[in-house]
Amino acid sequence: MAADDAVRVLRRSLWPLSFVYAGVAALRNGLFDRGIKRVHRIGLPVISVGNLTVGGTGKTPMVSWLVDRAQAEGLRPAVLARGYGRASDAELNDEGLLLRQRHPGVPQIQDSDRVAGAQALERRGDVDVVILDDGFQHRRLRRDRDLVLVDARRPLADHRVLPAGDLRELPGGLRRADLVVMTRAEGLDASALDERRVGLRRIARRDDLPILAAEHAPRGVESRPGSGALAGPESLRGRRVFLVSSIARPASFEATVERLGAEVIEHRAYRDHHRHDHLALRALARRAAELGAELLTTAKDAVKFPDAEDCPHLVLHIGLRFLGAEPDARQLGLDLATRAAGEPS
Repeated sequence: MAADDAVRVLRRSLWPLSFVYAGVAALRNGLFDRGIKRVHRIGLPVISVGNLTVGGTGKTPMVSWLVDRAQAEGLRPAVLARGYGRASDAELNDEGLLLRQRHPGVPQIQDSDRVAGAQALERRGDVDVVILDDGFQHRRLRRDRDLVLVDARRPLADHRVLPAGDLRELPGGLRRADLVVMTRAEGLDASALDERRVGLRRIARRDDLPILAAEHAPRGVESRPGSGALAGPESLRGRRVFLVSSIARPASFEATVERLGAEVIEHRAYRDHHRHDHLALRALARRAAELGAELLTTAKDAVKFPDAEDCPHLVLHIGLRFLGAEPDARQLGLDLATRAAGEPS
């Protein structure tokens, strides 16, 4: 039996536990909805970027896009996250390191107690808006906008609740969203996207729920990691590549590379947040050379690769791009930050 089939069989056997998990999640949400569990508010606007499933919807590209948008509005954003997968001696996890590379100087705090982290950002005095990464289920911290990402290619109706599936709560939790962004919408036509909007609004029981579409668009290829110099994504066309990834959706990375016209010779996909030491990376680079290919990885993986001149590799950078209209400042909650920043102290 193939590994993927074995995982599916195991997950199906866990469906009774999913009822328990869903019940606990529903009870917890009900306590917050009724004001029984306390919600903490800080003096800065908080914009949450989250989802209903475990990983793979593109939260980091959305957070990066929001940072750019906030700065374009003249605001000073900061990013707050739990820091899942962070090494015990590290300040930031993979996603945080990637954001630091793309947005040097933007404050970041990773703390399992996100209320304490938000309060620390408020005390800094140089932050206008807090972007809460992966915060939809973290309801202890009051947020001004909940942006929820949904994979356009995987309808919520096809998901099951943990541990039999990858839903963190029942799909009806979508009703709490202020804005839904359907990510990975590349290649879907207008009628398919409209059909998905109808389905999501039905799940949320909200005909007025704003739903936009976006794609994960290749930004460029870095041949000297850390240099910041990007060649156009079309530069991969016709090249033989050996892929290395440790992300939630490795198949999506491979499909993107193939769409760019590269020939994928082999793909070593590791569990999310996997770390390579120098010896392992050198062995992968040697294997790629034996196959007459170039080692290619994701930007998220590259930030945790050890510095090694004897392990040459390419890095594919991905960004978020909206299809059609972008969300406005009010939908994003940035208008609240702009007004607050303009108030006399």
